[in-house]
Amino acid sequence: MSSPAYLAIDVAIQSLKDEYIRTNPQSATAFADAKRAGVAGGTNRASIFYPPFPLTFVDAEHATAVTADGQRVTDFLGNFTAGLFGFSPQPVKDAVSHAMDHGHALGGGPNLYEAKVAAKFTERFPSMQAVRFTNTGTEANSYAIHTARAVTGKSKIMVYDGAYHGAWIHGGKSAGPLDTPYEKITVPFGDVEVIVAAIAEHAEDLAAVIMEPVMVNPMVYLKQVAPSDYLARIRAACDKYNCALIFDEVMTSRLAPGGAQELVGVTPDMTTFGKYFGGGLPFGGFGGTQRWMERYDPMHPQTINTGGTFNQNAICLAAVNAVFSHLWSPQQCVEHNAKGAWFRDEINKLAKAYDMPCQACGTGSLITLIWQQRPVVGDDESGVVLHLATSAAVYAAPQLFWLHMLQQYNILAGNPKLNYLTLPTVLTDADYQHFLAGLAEFFATYKDALMQLACETASAQM
Repeated sequence: MSSPAYLAIDVAIQSLKDEYIRTNPQSATAFADAKRAGVAGGTNRASIFYPPFPLTFVDAEHATAVTADGQRVTDFLGNFTAGLFGFSPQPVKDAVSHAMDHGHALGGGPNLYEAKVAAKFTERFPSMQAVRFTNTGTEANSYAIHTARAVTGKSKIMVYDGAYHGAWIHGGKSAGPLDTPYEKITVPFGDVEVIVAAIAEHAEDLAAVIMEPVMVNPMVYLKQVAPSDYLARIRAACDKYNCALIFDEVMTSRLAPGGAQELVGVTPDMTTFGKYFGGGLPFGGFGGTQRWMERYDPMHPQTINTGGTFNQNAICLAAVNAVFSHLWSPQQCVEHNAKGAWFRDEINKLAKAYDMPCQACGTGSLITLIWQQRPVVGDDESGVVLHLATSAAVYAAPQLFWLHMLQQYNILAGNPKLNYLTLPTVLTDADYQHFLAGLAEFFATYKDALMQLACETASAQM
């Protein structure tokens, strides 16, 4: 694209990128050294890479991370929700230290943390009568799917088109070479008539429907605006045709004390969880009613025999126990999500005041900035559909905003591809106001070019 608006934004991006390269030489060196040392691609995690090189962090505490070049960055990313409680929360450090002092590699038998943590989950999430622990949310989703296949004796799973349920469970076109080769039926988000019909059509072979009760992936934090009976009808269809309804709550469980399932009022057969429960340490798990979980009893005649060397790791389970005990009470959960709702409203007020093609979408403490004025979610007769522009307006603006906030305000706001905010609990009122000041300056500086680009995008889609 060569329009004046796009060229103006491109020049601004290049200027900020040049500044980024100039001010982060140690990060550049660390990235190059990692590649030379044999780290494939320079990092073990594709989601944190951005060209020309990602920042390297050497220290962190609360909501502040320090780069290899000494820049102090306020973190609004929250490690994709895994860093909900900020960096190195003291209760977690204390719990881990205690576990280390009492034999952290207990592998010859169970440890006392298992029962403590299990009780916390079954109390907080009524849909879970029993739980199993894993190392990641990806593993949790895979275990839940395999459980459904084992119990039902059926093979297929149903996912939203474009869904992400971990490193190797994707829906539709988003599937890559590492995608687990389940037999998958993909359905459009929000179109309940299509979904229910597809469940009936594939009932003979359909083991499970897996979805987020509030759609947040792939990194589009959206409020569930489907008709009120939307998930209830899917629940009823799963009951009718003997397939498991699995709620992936690896991210959404932070939205209410009882998870997003509490918000939507629908109970799944199995729930998966992970990320923030570990307080920064690796952790995941899944749970459900006895019908689905009883096969994990080693004495069951059809037991599901699993290993998992670190599934009961004492250090990680000690951290989870500390999270429940000190960092994430029901009241703390409610208050933090109320803060997120306030912050989202403040962003939208600013966008309206500047008449900007920007909207903060999301639920509670999960927010994404979408750089368009058209409603992101709407009902186009066929059901609830996503209206996400695919033009330069959506791809250029996030990169420009990310660079602006990082270089001018020392704020980490998602990544250059999408400005998602998974708000940590340790952000202060001053942090929020600093972000809003940076956003206002961004609007004032780039309003004309962004508005023109938005107009060009709208014209192209007509």
